[in-house]
Amino acid sequence: MNKLRLSIFALCALSTLAHAQVYSPIVGFNTITALGNSDTRFSVPLHRPSVYEGLVQSVSGSVITVQGLPGWILNQFVYSAGSQTNSYYASVRSGNKEGMYYTVTANSADSGTTNTSTLNVDTAGDVIDGGGIAQGDSLTIIPYWTLATLFSNQTGVTTTSSISGAGSLTRILIPDLTSSGVDLAATVSYYYYNGTGFGGAGWRRSGGGFTNKKDDDAIAPDSFILIRQDGVASSSIMTATGAVGTGDRRYIIGTISPNTAQDNAIAIDIPVPLSLTQSNLFESGAFVGTSSISGATGDKLLVFDDASAGIDKAAIKSYYYYTGTGFTGPGWRLQGGGFSSIRNAEFVFQPGSGYIIRKEGTAVATTTVWTIPTTF
Repeated sequence: MNKLRLSIFALCALSTLAHAQVYSPIVGFNTITALGNSDTRFSVPLHRPSVYEGLVQSVSGSVITVQGLPGWILNQFVYSAGSQTNSYYASVRSGNKEGMYYTVTANSADSGTTNTSTLNVDTAGDVIDGGGIAQGDSLTIIPYWTLATLFSNQTGVTTTSSISGAGSLTRILIPDLTSSGVDLAATVSYYYYNGTGFGGAGWRRSGGGFTNKKDDDAIAPDSFILIRQDGVASSSIMTATGAVGTGDRRYIIGTISPNTAQDNAIAIDIPVPLSLTQSNLFESGAFVGTSSISGATGDKLLVFDDASAGIDKAAIKSYYYYTGTGFTGPGWRLQGGGFSSIRNAEFVFQPGSGYIIRKEGTAVATTTVWTIPTTF
């Protein structure tokens, strides 16, 4: 039983006014049920409202110059504790890097001269100049979801009066995205302190200091979080409302250490279910298939069951891509699901959930890009 429901409540509106077209974004909401005494994988296939949409003039290194006069003030897209509570990312909406996003690290003020306002981004090793992001490409600046904005008013969250995070409460766990290996434990755990001491009520990070509020900590759009109802027997319903992204999506997956398999915690920010074929996971070259009909080698896609309660749940399904010609030919297979049963049409990817892509170890650590074409 899928615990996620998605509704689109405002479709894209188009009107004509004085020869100009005015568009309103597609807006929706997704609802999940976090079972009591259980871990629930949760992601948001919707984004917060964008604060800028425009076109690229040029790119040099990690600096993007935008076209026109955007009206920016200096570093308005840079987080500043106490005064600017948001962190932002630049999402590329067209061109060779369509679907990629980059954290904003600085921006210039609008000087009053066209095509001079700049945006500095963290490329995380990607090369965005020299044909990556090009003149005329569409660019959008979006604030990251944070603990405070995603769990507004702590709806569905069991809070605690213990500043140390003791007792029965809701924990928000962040998967390990930087360590090498598989079956990685979460690296970060948050809880909501509802008291007034030690800096006041707010989100805290376990081991992060009692007075350090973490309300503004950003949540990556391409990875899931775990909602753990720790000692909380009742289930909670949580709803997030946001805008629907458009265009292709790109996700970075790979290995970290040579000859070592790697788990990649992945969420797709697409608000509709996708079949294995529609996901383009194998076709994009991001997923390595196998000539072994049993799936003894190659990459694996691990799927979890959030409709049943449990802590530290193991995957209930493991998919692989068979590249051979026997047993009804190439295609997606489910381990233990029969060698002749092709699973290409199964709608494995559900909006608002999370998955593990387990990359097979290789002699040299590699990074690949998974591209999902627009499907809606």
